[in-house]
Amino acid sequence: MMLEHVRVLDLTDARGLLCGRLLADLGADTVQVEPTRGSPARRHPPLTGGTPRGSLYWHTYAANKRGVALDLDAPKGIAALEALIAAADILVTSLSPAWLAERGLGHRRLLRAHPHLIYTSITPFGLTGPKAHYADSDLVLWAAGGPLDPHREGDRPPVRISVPQAYLHASADAASGALLACLARRATGRGQLVDVSVQACLPLATLGRALADAVGDDNPEWQRAPVARAAARTDQSGSGAATSSAMKKWACRDGVVEFHLAMGPASGSFTNTFFRLLHGEGACEPRFAAWDWRLLPEGVESGEVTQDDLQAARRDIRAWFAGKTKAEIMDAAVEHRLLCIGIADMADVAASPQLAHRGYFTAVGDGPRKVTLPGRFAQVSDSPYPCVRRPAPRLGEHSDEVRAEWTATPRRAEVRAEVSDRAPAPALDGLRVLDLSWVVAGPLVGRTLADHGAEVVRVESSRRIETSRLMPPFHGGVPGVENSALFGNANAGKYGLALDLGRGAGRAVAADLAAWADVVVESFSPGRMARWGLGQETLRAHNPRLIVVSSSLMGQTGPHAALAGYGSTGASLSGFQNLVGWPDDLPIGTFGPYTDYVGPRLALVALLAALEQRERTGRGCYIDVSQVESGVFFLSPYCAHYAADGTVVQRRGNADEALVPHGVYPCRPERGTLRYVALTARDNAEWRRLAHVTGRPDLAADPALATAAGRRAREAELDAHLSAWTAARTAREAETQLQAAGVPAHLSASSADLCTDPALLHRGHLVRLPHPVHGETVVEGPRAALSLTPGSVRRAAPTLGQHTAYVLRELLGYSEERLRTLEEEKVLV
Repeated sequence: MMLEHVRVLDLTDARGLLCGRLLADLGADTVQVEPTRGSPARRHPPLTGGTPRGSLYWHTYAANKRGVALDLDAPKGIAALEALIAAADILVTSLSPAWLAERGLGHRRLLRAHPHLIYTSITPFGLTGPKAHYADSDLVLWAAGGPLDPHREGDRPPVRISVPQAYLHASADAASGALLACLARRATGRGQLVDVSVQACLPLATLGRALADAVGDDNPEWQRAPVARAAARTDQSGSGAATSSAMKKWACRDGVVEFHLAMGPASGSFTNTFFRLLHGEGACEPRFAAWDWRLLPEGVESGEVTQDDLQAARRDIRAWFAGKTKAEIMDAAVEHRLLCIGIADMADVAASPQLAHRGYFTAVGDGPRKVTLPGRFAQVSDSPYPCVRRPAPRLGEHSDEVRAEWTATPRRAEVRAEVSDRAPAPALDGLRVLDLSWVVAGPLVGRTLADHGAEVVRVESSRRIETSRLMPPFHGGVPGVENSALFGNANAGKYGLALDLGRGAGRAVAADLAAWADVVVESFSPGRMARWGLGQETLRAHNPRLIVVSSSLMGQTGPHAALAGYGSTGASLSGFQNLVGWPDDLPIGTFGPYTDYVGPRLALVALLAALEQRERTGRGCYIDVSQVESGVFFLSPYCAHYAADGTVVQRRGNADEALVPHGVYPCRPERGTLRYVALTARDNAEWRRLAHVTGRPDLAADPALATAAGRRAREAELDAHLSAWTAARTAREAETQLQAAGVPAHLSASSADLCTDPALLHRGHLVRLPHPVHGETVVEGPRAALSLTPGSVRRAAPTLGQHTAYVLRELLGYSEERLRTLEEEKVLV
């Protein structure tokens, strides 16, 4: 049943459309409210004249909803909407707060009038603060939130992912925020405001680089660590997060391969396997197969292994890939557990045997409304949800039936408590979580649970150092097991337990923790937990209320389930790597493991819905989340486009399908560093303002430039003018002047910019915490701001094994004798 008892009133335009879709997929009755002339999302690219006709964006993210058309400029329409609000559990909006307030639909009035309502607001920079009035676009927000700046190669400007992403991240966070508020309402009897700033959602997609300046890691070029740092020459992330994209892309017979030459204790074993395979085929020098790539950073630092040696190894790699197809490389990667994969486009995604095996795509509608969509962003045991059940609504298709159903009955979601004036506990107060996950994607799920009151125990072992502990940024720029700000950001608020799961006694402790827990989050290779006797069926048999979340690259089943990899592999297979870069060159690819920023958001939505379900049924469940499937879900309109007429979306630099101008332009260098500003003209009026503020009223008056099509025909001329104008100003000056004229613009934010950004400071997004090693550390705060039960960061991430004694004594009640035995057996390491 999941969310079948929840009613969602969706007042979003294209920017927030995904939030209601996620809730609908989990069973909620989501009603999309449109103007009588139709939502502007119906005209949002990609567009097709095939079947289905019109906007694939609309067909994708309005699917599963019922539709109501209302004139909200007329009293009758407002009154009809008020009646629906009275019957709703959750209201979601991405419309202008000022526009809503003018019609009596602002959050303050509605929460007073409807105290059980959960009012979820998605805005570019938050409801309040110094940038609340800023004009926005997807590109401008990508610049403001930080992910734009590291997407660059050579002397060209930073480049976005070629399709909109910013509001998708925020919409997923808004869905989680709304569900957290639902869970809190059971205890408080009250609804609340959920305030989501798109800008504040996006630093998570910088792989911790947003925090570099705050922790003293001087790393201005995010694609490369400083040359003086040994770790820069021997990137130990596994995903190649600190390695230039050009060094991770290799030509193969039918495309491009993503492969990072991994070394160091966390991922060097994968490279050992890779060179053993090459050596067995006579495709590399024997010395490369003889090296232990786990120890190679020491050899590079000492000079025993030179850059010439590494270049020779790369030549052998290049030659091997050149003789293989993407399919052959996939087969080798699955068979030998290699970290190499072909970079997929939408045709490859549509033909994926793995996605077909898991029944990932769903066709809904018929005739001109038939559309093929990614249908399941997670697989939940004993549940039909999440799933797609109906196509996007026709304009006003369900107006009469929704009005009759909703106004005849009150809200359906259960509210246990009476309204109280007492300070409420956090939404997840009392929830107990065992976190057995790894690197970023899994730990970020537990991090949000901890922010909202859950007691989270994070298990690690010094026998296999957690990969993210070896990844920058580092405190003071010095690599070290306790120095990674990335690890700190993903694990703040948790208790740290050192435990060797490779030994039976360690697994017995883990089983006791699973019996203690309400939720287990794990990200081991599929089948590993079962081989340890800790499979989800075993754990849930002993604890029927337990919810187990498995996060993996490909999911737990299917012909490619055993494929090894990081989120960069997920970005390759889901289609993202192919969509970052310039059309005249190889793809740059996404910065870092992109699906590691998408997967945990969708996993969290599914988990919170499962907690809501458990409140009603008393039953737990198993949730299987695939990073690749999560990534494809964020490309749903382009999957639908390919299914409709065979169109394969291509990377296009910073150009946009509909908006012109739309780009990233060079500004005056600062401290010897090139700076950039992103800007957009969303309509003809903004174009005229842009032309005037940049000193060219003649362009504003030119009738040939009065339409986007006309401007596209002269795009090179306009880009040259804008580049000359921005080059004479600092990025901050350009942003300020353009925004003052009502033109969407923002500097391409570096870490230093993010750490001093007035809008993020206003929200308290960067949180300073005491740290036992560094005295103080900095992490990101919760992304969704809840007005009644706000999340907070209670403590810094644990040092390795910091809370071992506390967890075993206080949480599990182990005797001193049991602790001594475990210590003597060297299990607690």
